Amino acid sequence: MQKAKVIFYKGDGNIVDKTIRWWTDGPFSHCEIYIPEDEKSYSSSGMDGGCRSRKHTPNDNWEEVEIDVDIELVHQFFNETVGTEYDFLGAFGFVLPFKDRSDRWFCSEWCSNILKISGDKRMWKTEPSTLSPNDFYKLIKENDD
Repeated sequence: MQKAKVIFYKGDGNIVDKTIRWWTDGPFSHCEIYIPEDEKSYSSSGMDGGCRSRKHTPNDNWEEVEIDVDIELVHQFFNETVGTEYDFLGAFGFVLPFKDRSDRWFCSEWCSNILKISGDKRMWKTEPSTLSPNDFYKLIKENDD
């Protein structure tokens, strides 16, 4: 296991960010897995159309939580999912009764799945498709190793 970070977006953002924060009653509207040695973050983003990586420069709009993760698994999972569409209906499935689509991902589902396949014990009893970015943050912080 190597050190990486889950980064949570808390910037003002747009109306979608504001709606997510209001609907999920928390400060975060998005999350990503950041690997410092890559200088990249990985996630699924509605704004970018689905699973993607991007260069990340840490700033005050992001809150970072350090994690231990198998970075090779992050790369492998990313390569398997890159380009898959964003799961807009699934993203609201933690609030509304929409069925999760296994061929699409939303941010906190994608990120928490990384922890699950890495064997993180915090994820043993949690289904990634049920976690908003705020739920995911609370799960990581409340059960910090």
